[in-house]
Amino acid sequence: MRNQQIIEKAEMTLASLKSGGLMNPTQANTFIQMVQDQPTILKDARVLPMDHDSQKFEKIGFGQRILRAGVEGKALNDDQKTVPTTGTIQLNAKEVIAEINITYDTLENNIEKGGLQDTIMKLLVERASVDIEELVVNGDVGSSDSYLAQIDGIRKQSKSHIVDVAGEPLTRQIFKQGYKAVPSKYLRVPQQFRYYTSPGIEVEWMDKVADRQTNLGDSAVQGSRASAFGVPVKGIANMQPYTTKIGENDTDVSDIILTHPQNIVIGFSRNIRIEVDKDIRARKFIIVLTAKLDSVYEEEDAVAKIINVKE
Repeated sequence: MRNQQIIEKAEMTLASLKSGGLMNPTQANTFIQMVQDQPTILKDARVLPMDHDSQKFEKIGFGQRILRAGVEGKALNDDQKTVPTTGTIQLNAKEVIAEINITYDTLENNIEKGGLQDTIMKLLVERASVDIEELVVNGDVGSSDSYLAQIDGIRKQSKSHIVDVAGEPLTRQIFKQGYKAVPSKYLRVPQQFRYYTSPGIEVEWMDKVADRQTNLGDSAVQGSRASAFGVPVKGIANMQPYTTKIGENDTDVSDIILTHPQNIVIGFSRNIRIEVDKDIRARKFIIVLTAKLDSVYEEEDAVAKIINVKE
């Protein structure tokens, strides 16, 4: 296939990815699902497609006992009746952008194999999912990084139950302090919660579990995810350690966030765009993805954050 034919076919294929740049609803939903399927925190979180850039979602639940002692032939008194707790989640999507460059040589290889569109989407999704996780985890509107300053991420939003261990090395007591910091009404099924932390802290905990002369220790050596007090411990690539001053020394420390994965709500606007340009001098296509998203806790009170855990 001649070079000009490759370019023409590439242009046709790339054009099929977009309709005036804006994805149609089916394409947008498919893209969101592909991002959610990547091995990031998005895979655990609750992802909500948004019809508008600013949107409210209703939440409802029972935070107290609803059962009463029954008396035959007698209805419950008014003060014994229970109404659900209601509220709203406010999501305000902010724009994020990604760019990939594909050279003519890459196009040639993939066009001849018939997989150009799949290759492009795979590259976009893999890179975008990592970057989205970084924003969801580390976003801080006070950051000097313009990308991270878009929203407050889950680290910044965790405020109600802070456990500062002041540079202590990782022990099971640290996990216990975080566990006890979450109000017990939320911890009905602790196995469904997660301790999210840095990969380094996850490995440290697996190493400690592996020291036990048990089948659990053998499993930890083989790479099975270790738990603490029944709650799985999961390392997140974008929850990197940071340096802080403990006493007179600079110390590398990490955070640990305890919450239910579905308590992390990520909203994606369906207004997702893919736009394409061509750089003939560099012999490459430029593909730009634009999306809008936001992230909040449904119940921030159901979160504990352990800070200053020594790496």
